[in-house]
Amino acid sequence: MDGRLAVLGVDAIGEALYRQVLRTPGRALSAHVRELGCSDHDGEREVQQLRVHRLVRISQDGTLSADHPRAALERVVSVEEAKLATRRQQLARLRDSIDQFATDYRVGQERSSSTPPTRERVDGALLTSMHEQLAASSVGPIRRTRAHPPDRDPTEYPTTVGQVEAGREVRTLYVASAVDGSAGWMQRWADVGEVQRVAPSVPSEFVCFGTDAALATTQWGRSDGDWVILRDPMVVAAFVELFDRLWAGAATAPDDVDGDGLLDLMRQGLKDEAIARVLGVSLRTVRRRIAALMDAHGVETRFQLALEVAERADRNR
Repeated sequence: MDGRLAVLGVDAIGEALYRQVLRTPGRALSAHVRELGCSDHDGEREVQQLRVHRLVRISQDGTLSADHPRAALERVVSVEEAKLATRRQQLARLRDSIDQFATDYRVGQERSSSTPPTRERVDGALLTSMHEQLAASSVGPIRRTRAHPPDRDPTEYPTTVGQVEAGREVRTLYVASAVDGSAGWMQRWADVGEVQRVAPSVPSEFVCFGTDAALATTQWGRSDGDWVILRDPMVVAAFVELFDRLWAGAATAPDDVDGDGLLDLMRQGLKDEAIARVLGVSLRTVRRRIAALMDAHGVETRFQLALEVAERADRNR
């Protein structure tokens, strides 16, 4: 037997019985069993399999008959194909859901993992507390850019202040326009131990906590929205490199009023009041030193002083 009905769950004996019924209809099961050489029990079992698919019928007198196989088997094939089509649709839906299950798995892995995500959004209202958390969980210098005067006093950063007092370096790069409109906050941070420089501008506000993490605005160049924590090593390294380049070209804020430092601050466009606050000296001292520089260069106005300093810088190149 070639087992063509095996796909329906009918074995070789059942297929042989079906063919006998087709060839010699109207005979009792016992006659077919004797001819097949199987037991009565096997015969009963095979008849039940054929009847499930409506391939044979048992009449009231106990004889077996069958419909034309073309009609009977076409009906069976149609039913099975319909089941197969439904199964294919179910499998297709299952395949479409693989990505959803994969997302659930990834979320679960992120939640169960002790490794923090490489990118984490932070609400602006939580910025101070997040700054403190990152300071506590990192090592190395803290590098900060300030495009606007900070709205928090150093006393609201006890972890950061404690680390500075313990020897951790905090470098902050201030924008000249923000310094010009300050009211003593820069000096308060300087008193804590912050190392300060002043630049004409910064591309955006951000903070680098060693090489462990960077805290930056979600909208580059703006600081009035949400922030994001970045932990990807390459991204953090890029922020550190950007800061160091800005820092190298910025004006220093020395403890005493030396000529070069004063000229650097003047080139940044700071007014005398802002320069005094940056240097931690009186306004009278700043103006007296500027007058002395003008006398030393033989000029009568600050504009002429700026031109003279620029020409001297060109000659020294």
